[in-house]
Amino acid sequence: MPSPAPRAALAAPTPLAPIEGAVVPLDAATFRWSAPPRATSFTLRVAAADAPDDLLFELADLPTTEATVADALPAGPCLWWVRTGDGPWSVPARFVAGTPADVEAAQREAANAARQETVAQREGRRLGGPEPMEEPPEPVWPHASGPALEGAPDLDWSAVPGFEAPLHRDEATTEAEPPAPQAPLGGEVVDAAAIALRWAPVPGATGYDVELSPHAAFDRDVLTLDAGAATEVALPGVVPATGHRLLWRVRARTAADPTRWSRYGRFYPALGAPVDQFREGLDAARAAVRKRRDYERRVRERELALVPFHERDDAVTDRATLTVLIGMMLSGIVVAVLTLVFSLLRF
Repeated sequence: MPSPAPRAALAAPTPLAPIEGAVVPLDAATFRWSAPPRATSFTLRVAAADAPDDLLFELADLPTTEATVADALPAGPCLWWVRTGDGPWSVPARFVAGTPADVEAAQREAANAARQETVAQREGRRLGGPEPMEEPPEPVWPHASGPALEGAPDLDWSAVPGFEAPLHRDEATTEAEPPAPQAPLGGEVVDAAAIALRWAPVPGATGYDVELSPHAAFDRDVLTLDAGAATEVALPGVVPATGHRLLWRVRARTAADPTRWSRYGRFYPALGAPVDQFREGLDAARAAVRKRRDYERRVRERELALVPFHERDDAVTDRATLTVLIGMMLSGIVVAVLTLVFSLLRF
């Protein structure tokens, strides 16, 4: 009897709302997504945008394509993902959790933008102007997420030389702020042959300790480095170039006690195609940012062209003109009086 054909893998759901930086109430956020064929239950994850690996919450076995959570979000930028069963996660969708005042302000801004666009289109048609410009797409940043890049081989971190139990635990720390990591930070795919970790200096520091680990708790499989007094450490050939995620953090040593550990940065050491693809994606995203800025500039210029000159913010008003004329007249009178006084004194 022939064995049944294997079932096709489920596709990832598509986030519908909130997306593209939409502002939602932090005390009652509603998430909606589209379901791929054969999907019956879903898992929802939400994290802060500046710490995507530290989940704020996860809801599993959701039977519908919509979920509302109450009092579960901190104010600020967040990310969310959704998947069905054991299928792949969707692309991360960005939103902002805000207070009622933030939500109201965002709604007013969106309504005002829609009105301005309608007015611009109407005026353009009335004046025989050009058709509305096509808005360029948002930049797509190529930063990676998850424990490893797609196609990465299995990796036992305990077998990698140098990755072992952490050396520093339960030590007294100073009140000074820890160093601020500068690069790499948020999921860059880094050439393993040219890895360099950089951070901002701490006044009075006598040296710096650096830790790398695939685990956010840094409680096992930790590589500890003494960077001396430098604020950059190079790691060519030190970490495996397999595309597995590595987290890193740094602390400063002072004459008294060390500082707290910094927040961690995240990167993926690799070689060859993944590094090239990341660089190409980064160049494309930067080009998209430049196109969007140029588009926004041209939109502002177009809107300004529809405003009568005397109503523009940068126009010289009648009141300003009168003030200038009065100032010139007073200056002339003062000069004339002084000239007369000097003439009388002279004679």
